[in-house]
Amino acid sequence: MRHLPNLQSLTSTELKEILNKAIEIKANPADFYNLLHRESLAMLFQKTSTRTRVSFEAAMTELGGHAIYIDWMTSNFVLSGIEHETEYLSRNVSCIMARLLYNEDLQKIMSASQVPVINGCDEKFHPCQAMTDVLTIMEHHEGELADARLTYLGVQNNVSNSLVTICHKLGIHLTLATPDAADNGESHDAYVQNLIAESNNVTHTTDPREAVQEADFVYTDTWVDMQYFNNPDHQEENDKKLKEMMPYQINATLLEGVNCKVMHDMPIHDGFEISAEITKDPRAIMYQQAENRLHAQKGILWWLYREADQLAG
Repeated sequence: MRHLPNLQSLTSTELKEILNKAIEIKANPADFYNLLHRESLAMLFQKTSTRTRVSFEAAMTELGGHAIYIDWMTSNFVLSGIEHETEYLSRNVSCIMARLLYNEDLQKIMSASQVPVINGCDEKFHPCQAMTDVLTIMEHHEGELADARLTYLGVQNNVSNSLVTICHKLGIHLTLATPDAADNGESHDAYVQNLIAESNNVTHTTDPREAVQEADFVYTDTWVDMQYFNNPDHQEENDKKLKEMMPYQINATLLEGVNCKVMHDMPIHDGFEISAEITKDPRAIMYQQAENRLHAQKGILWWLYREADQLAG
């Protein structure tokens, strides 16, 4: 049985298989309407969500299956050991997608589950988002995927960790423009930090202007994790972070004369990591990127169910 906790265990061939299948399903959805007939996906949420919930639920429906939404705080996951609840849950469904605050909870879920588990996001990794991002690059890049140049601006976090991994494996050149290459707090992962230091496909700079000059795609993410953004207990820390990060904001001045596409995984905070003006710029493709969450999830589901020998027919 295979899980999808991050992208580190997937080969470049497997990543390409998932992406190519996502493209195929997107182009010919009617051919796959019965792919997951009568299969059920449990969607477990510690963290708030728009895109993850909508895309997975719609994906299961459009592939002939069913998705069950479970709010962590209104379930017995808050009353019992994670392993006990997971053992029960996995006896009712054929796959679990968990969007969590902590990777350690994901590890507990995977250890107890009798069915494949997808990491829908935690503080260390966001594999579904990175698959979506590369799918979007494939659609908007002329030429070989390995020739694409992606610049990520902002803070090193779960999204950048997953981008580092997938770009390294697929040969995409990724430039990280962040204040610090060595410390990403709770998102720190030794494998990723080693790639930043050693991979021929990943470079780091603290200069945002330099980083965007040759970029085909410029990408940003929220500077403050969503669970902290509106938390008054983190206000002082948030203010400090926002002040530090302003030079990394994607705005008209930074992108003046740069021929690129602009990406953002959403939710967007106008005036922080990106200016409102740029979200409406002709170079912006974040809504197409967000739409592709649906199609990337379909590719991921196809791959996991195939690996588990659970595909209909």
